[in-house]
Amino acid sequence: MKLEALFTTEVLLWRYVRTLACLFLLQFFPVSLCSIYHTVVAQRVFNPLIITYNLLSSFSPSKLIHWAILALSFVLLARVHIKCYTVSSWVPQNRLERCKRILSPTVLFRLALVMIACALLANFYTSLAHPDFMILMLCRPGTNMCSKHMSVITFMSCYVGLCYAYKYFMQNGNLLTIAPAHPRKLQLIKAKMNMRSVKEACTMYGASKFSFLLAICFYMAAGIVTSFFSEGSDWKEWLVIVDLPLMILTATVTGLVAVTLALFSQIFRIFVTEPIQIPLATGEDINSTESDGDSWRLCHALSSSGLLQLLAFWDLKLLASSDPRVFARRSQVFAISQPGGHPRNWLGIMNPSLNLIRKFTERLRRQNCPEDMPPPPKPVDPTSAPTDVNKNEVTKPASPPLKERIVEMLKGLKKYPFFGYFLSELPDAAYRSIFAEALPVIWAVQAFGDLIAASFKEDKYGVVQRNIPDILMAFIHLQKVVDSPSRGTMGRRAGAGETLPVELQLRKALRSSLRELQVSAECQSKLQSYLDFKEG
Repeated sequence: MKLEALFTTEVLLWRYVRTLACLFLLQFFPVSLCSIYHTVVAQRVFNPLIITYNLLSSFSPSKLIHWAILALSFVLLARVHIKCYTVSSWVPQNRLERCKRILSPTVLFRLALVMIACALLANFYTSLAHPDFMILMLCRPGTNMCSKHMSVITFMSCYVGLCYAYKYFMQNGNLLTIAPAHPRKLQLIKAKMNMRSVKEACTMYGASKFSFLLAICFYMAAGIVTSFFSEGSDWKEWLVIVDLPLMILTATVTGLVAVTLALFSQIFRIFVTEPIQIPLATGEDINSTESDGDSWRLCHALSSSGLLQLLAFWDLKLLASSDPRVFARRSQVFAISQPGGHPRNWLGIMNPSLNLIRKFTERLRRQNCPEDMPPPPKPVDPTSAPTDVNKNEVTKPASPPLKERIVEMLKGLKKYPFFGYFLSELPDAAYRSIFAEALPVIWAVQAFGDLIAASFKEDKYGVVQRNIPDILMAFIHLQKVVDSPSRGTMGRRAGAGETLPVELQLRKALRSSLRELQVSAECQSKLQSYLDFKEG
């Protein structure tokens, strides 16, 4: 089985199940709020015993269809999050690319799934909070919970889902970052979902006072317009949505949907990005048939991609740290195989890490100095076809491919203001797209520095010392290309109201990891020869 498939089936699948289970357990709080609203506001009963009884009845088998609707909404949200998460920020090169992304069929389909899930969530909460609202059914005739107010709740929940999906797909809401392992995840979730976070979630995902008033005004305007074109319709029927208890219910349900979405996103990040400990290669793996890249080993995980590679470099960073708890595991890096005396663990760590640093350096160097790139071959003039020694005309070269002609046509369209607005490259988009993938490079640099510093005392066989020149040269080249772009190219966008991108912080972290390797005085004296080599 391939390493990525093994990681998905053995690790990620179990984490998805734990995420959904935790979300179901945390639904006790919104369900309790809906039950209290049902008893106190709708039925106007203030007896604590009746409130407790109604709360317990919300979890009875008779409410199984309600919980099935909740499970369906969570499955839809989980499908979107599983298919669309990423470990590096999406940086559009131009405005046309942004428009193409938001109008792509895949994004529109998943946006529709999020809106459907939000509508189901609103239906679930409202059916528990109001006795006249039946689950997945029209309201009872003659009640205040009319179909017009049902449409208001559905509209508000879909609007919340639209705001959430836009932030998720267009503003890197699907970005996953690794965080240190927390022994008690429920305490971490509680710390993240405080009252300030709840307020920010409601404001961010459209469950604010302004959005609620906008929906009320929209439906009032729709009722007045409908009454003019329909003979049997009276605009006064639309005044039922101004009923204060029903407005409170709409605001409560909309806020619960927004908080549930924020909670889903937080729990998904906490469980999916939980650090893992990937074992190093042992003596039994040398003659194993899976040693070519399919075994569950750190050296193979470092050469993978996506979330597995990010978790592997985080594990390498923890392995190289000075924590006494990882001393026994770190000693395996400096060990050699028997028989043969080969430093397989060290080479398995060094080679993919150096390759990643060198690829990042080369990519950034090409962006810094595009003039160093070999020029493309000049097109041959079809009117002057070459001839052989007998003056016979040789076959004319083929015309440029369609893709090149389209590129040339787009370059010509950039001269016009309207097309140039969409086709011109955004400021620093190329640099930001490169530095958006710098996180594993930062961890690789930090791990190399810690391992080299630890090797002076723990490396009995000198397996690390022979590769220190290669590592230092890679660091020097990386520092050179990181410092080479002008400081003005990474500034704030002119005329844009966006905040400073995260890539600037990654750049500062990369520089600090290159320059601030914490080593002792003994290590500094041993590295003095390499410092002299760098300077001279």
